[in-house]
Amino acid sequence: MDNKQRENLIKAYNKGKTKYILQHGVLSWGVSTAIIYRILVSLFNIGFSFSAIKRGLFSLDTLYAIPLFSIGGLLWGIFMWKIIEKKASEIKEKRGKRRKDREETIL
Repeated sequence: MDNKQRENLIKAYNKGKTKYILQHGVLSWGVSTAIIYRILVSLFNIGFSFSAIKRGLFSLDTLYAIPLFSIGGLLWGIFMWKIIEKKASEIKEKRGKRRKDREETIL
């Protein structure tokens, strides 16, 4: 893992569990995937036109899709948070070992 990835991981970890899951799981994955899904379904079922996208996107089915995909995003966010926690604890352990090693060489 390079420094940039490590910094991004620490930023994500510092956001906190709830904020990360809501932002990256529910909103970024769940809602956006629901909208993309509804656009694609309307394109393939109704046809390739702007009015088809508009009718498909602003329909009752979209109101069903958003909560369902948001639940999927919630699960995805929880899963990803566990990975972030594990990697963050590994980074903390490495930093702790380095500090301990430095202290031992000084003494």
